[in-house]
Amino acid sequence: MTLKIIQGLYSFILVFITFLISKHFTDIGLENFYETINVSDITPENNYFRYIWKALYILLFLSFFTILVSKKSVEQFDDANALFIFQLFLQILWTFSFFYMGQLLASSIVIVLLVIEAFLMIYVFYPINKWAVLMVFPYLIWIMFASYLNIYIVFIN
Repeated sequence: MTLKIIQGLYSFILVFITFLISKHFTDIGLENFYETINVSDITPENNYFRYIWKALYILLFLSFFTILVSKKSVEQFDDANALFIFQLFLQILWTFSFFYMGQLLASSIVIVLLVIEAFLMIYVFYPINKWAVLMVFPYLIWIMFASYLNIYIVFIN
């Protein structure tokens, strides 16, 4: 296998596993918890979330793959890899705490950390590949919006 194929598989597997785990927690929460809480008037309908998240996961995969094939040093890889994996971990933790556990305050803290982590990814990715950074921006914008929705839910419920 060539190095690019291995990098592509690595990127895809990380994102796909995150997608599957997050989808599992979200589906459980949508069935058992989410419909019982008050949400903001600007909250999109549930079926839109699936499309948005699929697009965002594709962009995250492409962004990280671009970083892997563009890196210039081991240090750049280590930093980018650590930040990307931690961001995926926070994504899983947020869906677990919000949808699966229904812990609104805890999930608000996690999603704010997720926003900070996305900014850190942009900071670390920028010197490596600017196109990869552009692919992270929709994710950042979406999780900032999701942060607002999550914090709104904490205060209204």
